[in-house]
Amino acid sequence: MFEQRFENAQIEVKLDTDDRCPNIHSDPDQLSQVLINLIMNAIHAMPDGGSLRIAIASTDDTVKLTVTDSGHGIPTDVLKKVFEPFFTTKEFGKGTGLGLTVVKGILEEHGGSIAVESQEGKGTTV
Repeated sequence: MFEQRFENAQIEVKLDTDDRCPNIHSDPDQLSQVLINLIMNAIHAMPDGGSLRIAIASTDDTVKLTVTDSGHGIPTDVLKKVFEPFFTTKEFGKGTGLGLTVVKGILEEHGGSIAVESQEGKGTTV
């Protein structure tokens, strides 16, 4: 779905999977929406190309999905607001400010949680 976009944006993608991950009970369409939103945010954070790492691993009794980009990162004052409805850093008409709010809601409906770590100029991990 994203192959051409990654190529055009000069983004190298690495997929890390853990074969020991258990199956989870979820709505596959909703989890696809989570991944689409996280990948799109990563692409927007790397206008000059970069690297994207998508990983899934088993930790104790949970499954952990991480999406890490080498983009511009998120300033500390903005980081606190990223899950607020209608909060966006994108220019008018480029985003609704609902992407991460929707992602958070879907993950919480599935009994999960979400966290973001970021450093300006070094990238972001969700």
